Amino acid sequence: MKKGLAILLVSLSASFFAQQKETVSIEKNYNNWGWSDVYVAKNKYISLAIVPEAAGRILEYNLGDVSSLWVNPKLFGKSFGTSDEVKMNQWRNFGGYRLVPLPIENSSINKNKEKSKRWPPPVVIGDAPYKVSIGENTEGKKTIEVQSGVQQLPVPFYYGREKRFIHPDVIDEKIQYSRSLYIEPSSSLVYINHILKNVGEKSIKKGLMFSSQHVSWTDPKLQDGHNFSAYIPFSEDLKLPNGEQFEISSTPKQRWRYINRNRFKLDKDNPEHVKKYFNKGTNWKGEVAPGIYEVEYDYNMMGGLHIISSKSWVCYVNKTNNTAFAKILEPYNPELEYDHGINMAIFCSGLETGYIETEVKTPLYKLKPKQSFNYKEIHGAAKIDASPVLDVNLAGIITKKITFNKETNVLEGSYGVFHEGTAVLILFDKQKNKLQEIILEDVNPLMVFQLNKQVEKEVNQVKLVIRVSKSKEYVLDALTINL
Repeated sequence: MKKGLAILLVSLSASFFAQQKETVSIEKNYNNWGWSDVYVAKNKYISLAIVPEAAGRILEYNLGDVSSLWVNPKLFGKSFGTSDEVKMNQWRNFGGYRLVPLPIENSSINKNKEKSKRWPPPVVIGDAPYKVSIGENTEGKKTIEVQSGVQQLPVPFYYGREKRFIHPDVIDEKIQYSRSLYIEPSSSLVYINHILKNVGEKSIKKGLMFSSQHVSWTDPKLQDGHNFSAYIPFSEDLKLPNGEQFEISSTPKQRWRYINRNRFKLDKDNPEHVKKYFNKGTNWKGEVAPGIYEVEYDYNMMGGLHIISSKSWVCYVNKTNNTAFAKILEPYNPELEYDHGINMAIFCSGLETGYIETEVKTPLYKLKPKQSFNYKEIHGAAKIDASPVLDVNLAGIITKKITFNKETNVLEGSYGVFHEGTAVLILFDKQKNKLQEIILEDVNPLMVFQLNKQVEKEVNQVKLVIRVSKSKEYVLDALTINL
């Protein structure tokens, strides 16, 4: 009987750990996308899919069955070569999570052979197939590794008047991008390490922009963009080079012209049309909470918000199901140089069926031949109770910061969490001595966590943590109580 019990316990233990373990695999025709090999990372909360033929883009990052990324169905199963002879209407926009080398302004040349920007962006690093493999990091975690081909800059420019491509006389830069990512068994976090290497023979100054093209409607015909928002923290102390807190890239005239040409005809003599559409858009919501800026998606808009993310995060929210997808980025460093002075942009695209983009910009680094720079991001997803998002950290998302009611001695707060674990309330006195630990409840990324706890002891400081194991916990929120 003891032997049978032991076998049962071993079996149950094996089953438990099998449920906990993350998986990395190569799938054929994943999601019926039409590509032969798709690299997929999954655990019981999230799924990611990386497509080598689609420039190594991440085309899926889901929390449960909720998608964060828009994918272009017109390009399912397609791949393109490495030629940079592309015209403006030939951008291979697969969707998903992509990158663009910075500064964009020196990526091409104009008719006078001077450095200039070009759209579409450089092809080798942005559209062409990547090498992708499964690896293992120093901690023994399975990784998905991607590497681009060598991108030569500047790239050719198509001169429409003469119907010909203008080619640079000299290649000034050669760069190569690689990325490594991994997930953990019981978390929604995705750990990403980006590397850009100077593989040329000249010193260069380069950065990267990482852009997520997000789902921005529940139905293509409905275009209910007001249900899809991005939240960015900002500080009055961090201004753009022009001295402004932020800037919107479209003008009222540009918006009017865009709608009139691409959506429906407008009448400049119609006061209702002028009031509704001759503006920079009504989706730039502004400061919706102290230090928090909100942008809603607007299908009748092609424009961006340029701003400095002051607390190293940006968060996209699908309000129809209260699901949040956050990016934790490297802290903004005013001592470093950034393209246009910003580390963050939110862009509303009217292309295809439309999408909202969260764009993270690295600093510009001076790289000698064979030198490279690393940039780290952590993405996380969680269910939340409401908007706006007030803060993000490695534990989760805060939608209502912890408060203390002195009359009832009740602590309250509302959160989404990135980890499976236990919410624990730790109480301290004025001397920072621990008074008590209160085990609250089990939590995970698929459930909203709401704090509502009466405290009996007189406390001065409160710390709310998500305890993942005996040796690992993450601080979700904290409060000092002035009694």
